Amino acid sequence: MIFALVLAISPVAAPAVTGSACRATEVARNLDFWIGDWDVYVGKDLAGRDTVERVLGGCAVTERWDGGPGDQGMSLFAYDARKDLWTQTWVTNDSGLPGGIKFKVLRAHAPRTTTFQGEIEGKSGAVYYDRTILTAIPSGRVHQEIQVSRDGVTWRTGFDAIYVPHGQKL
Repeated sequence: MIFALVLAISPVAAPAVTGSACRATEVARNLDFWIGDWDVYVGKDLAGRDTVERVLGGCAVTERWDGGPGDQGMSLFAYDARKDLWTQTWVTNDSGLPGGIKFKVLRAHAPRTTTFQGEIEGKSGAVYYDRTILTAIPSGRVHQEIQVSRDGVTWRTGFDAIYVPHGQKL
């Protein structure tokens, strides 16, 4: 009887939202332009290969980086439909190095560009701001720039690359 009374006065829970909420907003689809199998060039040099896939009904995106022996990394981008926000966790095959593991949050977005920002600890223990800017560019390519800053005002580019669909030339 008490159980029935508790049920009768408890608010009715809304039905659980399925994976569609992870594709429902512009922000939720903000990484779509980056989905693909990429050859990554720094200048004219092939720096590595990056595979970016949408998983879990669009609630997550995985990135698998292969820059050759000793230079592997993986990201999990997670979309929180409650906050309409992406986060990124990046880890490399040497997470003990500065930048070997980092966490970033979406800071800016538009339909064909997105910026993630977080903090990393340098070798001396000093904390730096770290941001990644991804921008769709002509010919189905993507520009990625990773920058660091001591003060969040002045930024220095540490990685500047063009993503080209795998098998195509720069």
